[in-house]
Amino acid sequence: LAQAILAETAAVKTAMEPNLAPVQWRVGGHSPAVQSRIVAPPTASPGSTWDETLEAFASPLTVGSVGLLSLTAAKLLRPGRRSRRQRCVERRASHVTAEVKADAERYLMNNYGKRGLVMTRGEGHRLFDSDGKSYLDFTAGIAVNCIGHSDAGWSKVVAEQAGTLVHTSNLYLNVEQVALGKRLVEISFADKAFFCNSGTEANEAAIKFSRKFHSDAGKPRERLIAFENSFHGRTMGALALTWKEAYKKPFQPLMPSVDFLPFNVAEGLEAIDESTCAVIVEPMQGEGGVVPATLEFLSALRKRCDEVGALLIFDEVQCGLGRTGRLFGYELSGVTPDIMTLAKPLAGGLPIGAVLTVDKVADVITPGAHGSTFAGAPLVCAAANYTLGRVSDKAFLANVCAMGERLRDGLRELFKPHDFQVRGEGLLVGVVFDTAERCGAVQKAAQERGLLVLTAGAGNVLRIAPALTIGAAEVDEALKVLEGALADVEEATVAKAAAA
Repeated sequence: LAQAILAETAAVKTAMEPNLAPVQWRVGGHSPAVQSRIVAPPTASPGSTWDETLEAFASPLTVGSVGLLSLTAAKLLRPGRRSRRQRCVERRASHVTAEVKADAERYLMNNYGKRGLVMTRGEGHRLFDSDGKSYLDFTAGIAVNCIGHSDAGWSKVVAEQAGTLVHTSNLYLNVEQVALGKRLVEISFADKAFFCNSGTEANEAAIKFSRKFHSDAGKPRERLIAFENSFHGRTMGALALTWKEAYKKPFQPLMPSVDFLPFNVAEGLEAIDESTCAVIVEPMQGEGGVVPATLEFLSALRKRCDEVGALLIFDEVQCGLGRTGRLFGYELSGVTPDIMTLAKPLAGGLPIGAVLTVDKVADVITPGAHGSTFAGAPLVCAAANYTLGRVSDKAFLANVCAMGERLRDGLRELFKPHDFQVRGEGLLVGVVFDTAERCGAVQKAAQERGLLVLTAGAGNVLRIAPALTIGAAEVDEALKVLEGALADVEEATVAKAAAA
């Protein structure tokens, strides 16, 4: 028996040692005492006993080490066997999770509501929470992490740039910013680029550029046209262009002279007239319910804007940069705008926004007309240059198309008995449920089974937007989990009806 115990201990030590290399775990929202313990994660030295290893991880304790140790213990211990040490680790992980949540409630504004999961690590297409549970991530940080979590090449580029030059302001040129601007112009319709820090900032800039275009022509125009179910951001100008009243009502009065027209309706565009400054539209609505714009609709918009001298703005913050299986969403229709806004996936997870324009718009933007302190910094632009190099590759985009088709085909088969519509392009996909309640229940059940997905529209659309690097096995895994989640919800519905 003693020999068996020694052999098992040695095997555990051997298995754990590769997992105990130093890792930087950065988790916000802690008390000073907990934060100080997160700065330098502990490691176990080779030859440590199980008790020494546990002690190294548990004191000082970090969110990352608890999650890793919990996950490692779950893999190494025999099925069904929960040792005293494992129970200790689980209790500590639960305690840390509870402390993070308590600190969040105490110190953070509640604009996002209560969040049930504390994420500590991402690897490829999976996220890990503070209890060590793994999730297949089909949200990609709301269509941001286009090359997955902690991509090795991306991480290397960011680390090297962080050790070279991070920020200079826009008083000076930097190599990465100029290279990114050149690259975006060369692969798109545009003649010039402007950088900012987010999607809503990009849309604010587009508003200003449009106003200045007409002002410099000696015929100022104020009126802007957006579309029903649109989403363009939460700052005051972009918010005025956003359809959902609940987002806007507490902040009235917003920017005036904004009118909304029906989305995807080519008739009635006479409302766009010589008083119209610009028309802003998403080539595929994301927040609005994953609705692609039709060729007929976008062509009619382009024609009407040309007739009355209004500028056409495409908001590709969510649908741009490979998400639809094309590098840019406008390529689906072949209709080109005067201005295009980009953001979410451009830097692979770091905050950035961009506005691309034709020369006639760019020419009116003179020194002092607009600016940003942080925009176009070397660090974020280095990340964007790497990301754009990956996303613009033809083979990369071919994978997006193939996996998107596989995902939509699987969803259609899964939801066929319910007659739920599946729509979208590439890897931005929506499933239209009969009610928001059922959609939310399936989303929750999927999370409990280890799959993260989003909702959209009126809460009745299951929005699926994984990293653009996913493969067939992960698509099939997600479909299997959704099948189980749907069964869970249907079983609960039947049980509830029986109880009533």
